[in-house]
Amino acid sequence: MLAVVETERLCIRKITATDAQELSKVLADPTVMKYSTVGVHSEQQLQEYITNCQRQYDLNGYGHWAIYDSRTSDFIGVCGLNKNQIDSGEVIHINYRLAASQQGKGYAVESTLGVLDFAKCSLKLDAIYALIEPENISSVKVVNRTGFEFIETSSFRGFRVDVYQVVL
Repeated sequence: MLAVVETERLCIRKITATDAQELSKVLADPTVMKYSTVGVHSEQQLQEYITNCQRQYDLNGYGHWAIYDSRTSDFIGVCGLNKNQIDSGEVIHINYRLAASQQGKGYAVESTLGVLDFAKCSLKLDAIYALIEPENISSVKVVNRTGFEFIETSSFRGFRVDVYQVVL
């Protein structure tokens, strides 16, 4: 499978049905999904997630992608872009979830920077947003390290979120 984004250490590619077991390391882990607005995924929800990712690729040219270590082929997590409505309007926002064993290694920052470059160069987008619950300190640190700036507090799927923006 060809990479959508390649960074120094990561291969970020489209999600396929063969990724289901690896995806469960992230999407079915309550600790990893603590700040998720959709919560822990059941096996059926995991299959629906894969189908939705593939639909988003066809519809928008982006979605969530699988992150793998380009040297070892170890599964790292998922990252990608979504289009959603918040109080102030529709935004394209980045999100990421890393397997618990892969956190704290700089992969969130590296994958975010890779996806931002893809959004600018391939998708020709002008800005990307991040929607983060204020208590999610780790994600706040990631967006601060990758050039995002806080712009407002909003509501997303019934959750209070801080909205960050990076101009590309």
